[in-house]
Amino acid sequence: MELIERIKEQKEKIFTSTCENVKIDSIMIDDNGLLSSYFYNPDSLHEMRSISKVMIALAYGIAIDRKMVDKDQPITTETYVYPILKNLTTIKKENVEKIKKWQIKTLLTYSAGYANQMFSEKFIKGRDEKTFIDYVLNYDLPNNPNEKYVYNNAEIFLLSIYFQEAFGINITEFISKEIFNPLGIKNFIWKNYDKYCPGGTGLYISHNDLFKIGELILHKGYFNGKQIISKKFIEEMCSAQIITPYAIKPERVLPKTGVGYIMHISRDGYFFKDGTNGQYMIINFDKNLLISILSSEKEMKYVTEILRDII
Repeated sequence: MELIERIKEQKEKIFTSTCENVKIDSIMIDDNGLLSSYFYNPDSLHEMRSISKVMIALAYGIAIDRKMVDKDQPITTETYVYPILKNLTTIKKENVEKIKKWQIKTLLTYSAGYANQMFSEKFIKGRDEKTFIDYVLNYDLPNNPNEKYVYNNAEIFLLSIYFQEAFGINITEFISKEIFNPLGIKNFIWKNYDKYCPGGTGLYISHNDLFKIGELILHKGYFNGKQIISKKFIEEMCSAQIITPYAIKPERVLPKTGVGYIMHISRDGYFFKDGTNGQYMIINFDKNLLISILSSEKEMKYVTEILRDII
């Protein structure tokens, strides 16, 4: 039985806490070159939530590959972002020394020092978008930078801000030109927070096109005869940069054992990125496997249950 058929069969057995069958909208799979799918509207635009963060990491991969320059120096994952950020708002004294330690890799690994998620929709609803920079740079930072992974949207927004201020181009425009165009992705929407791309939410794109992003990662930056992003960066992106024993939920199909650049590292060679309402991009290089799932399931933990004992 093909993998897609096994997953569809398992889906019918999964019920949420409200006793309703788990709401899967579409699944697309590349199983060692065998493409299969189960979906309703593969070409209609779907709102992407945190899975949007993948695009930001890929944009940085290209910028690093091309040695794009900030203050006469080519950027790397170790480039410090404070010299750019300090000019955008007045930062409270107790945050300055910690923000001085922020590197690009700090933000790519959610390790800026925040103690909790504080930049998702429910936290910023009703706030003036023009105040977002001040909000994220002056929010309390109880943890030391580069030490502890704490999942958040703030770091990704900061990466978007830094990119635009350092290189003079909105990161959405850069992604459109350098990633979407080579992949043939033409129809998308990504609205700004004030003048900056949100980075971690708000991208509207079709599942067919999201799947192309997954294929780009699965094939280590290579797509349609062109190396768009270096193999080296993709491998770093999908390798554990911080080990996260405190984030492991062993009962999950895909427990989080570490974090790469944006991507979560899991068991047995699997890594993934997820998003609110059950959006998943799941990859295993060794098995040459990509599984992409879009759903409208508020109880996200049930979405990967359709993969229990299958992957």
